[in-house]
Amino acid sequence: MMRTAIFYLKSAVCSAWFRLHGFQSRLVACDGQLPVLDGAGTVRIGKRFVVRGRVARCEISARVKDAEIRIGDRVFLNQGVVIAATQSIEIGDDSQIGDFSAIYDSNYHRVDPDHPDVPRPVKIGKNVWLGNGVLVLPGSKIGDHTVVAARSVVRSTLPPRVLAAGNPAKVVKQLDIPEGWRRGSG
Repeated sequence: MMRTAIFYLKSAVCSAWFRLHGFQSRLVACDGQLPVLDGAGTVRIGKRFVVRGRVARCEISARVKDAEIRIGDRVFLNQGVVIAATQSIEIGDDSQIGDFSAIYDSNYHRVDPDHPDVPRPVKIGKNVWLGNGVLVLPGSKIGDHTVVAARSVVRSTLPPRVLAAGNPAKVVKQLDIPEGWRRGSG
């Protein structure tokens, strides 16, 4: 009974923290430190969103006025995750983002004088699992039910229902995942 009361109190504080920073969210659960938030743009978060920050804080940032981040229902961010948008990042329902992963829609600077940074939207499908330390680069698309192995770098499109690994991430195996099955649901 006491643990439940503490959970709801911490969730109320966490939810208030998100709303204070201009995020549109329902009840948010924070396990550990509160994340670093920047809501200059629009951030919409679905129901039952969980952020873990026991070792390292997460960062969610819509850095400019027109930036948009959309996070679906039942999404879990593990510690040290960074999600930073200057244009658009979408994460589908039931997705799980592993420790120290990063999702960017921009390089945030020029590589040289002749090549300005051009932000490109990132779309992560539903029921996706990004392993520890995955880097998702601008313009990437990850299909529904896909798993990206630890330390992989996604810089293009990955189809649905595959296991991808490497730098750049490439399909290594097809996955037989029935429609309606969710990670963590058994």
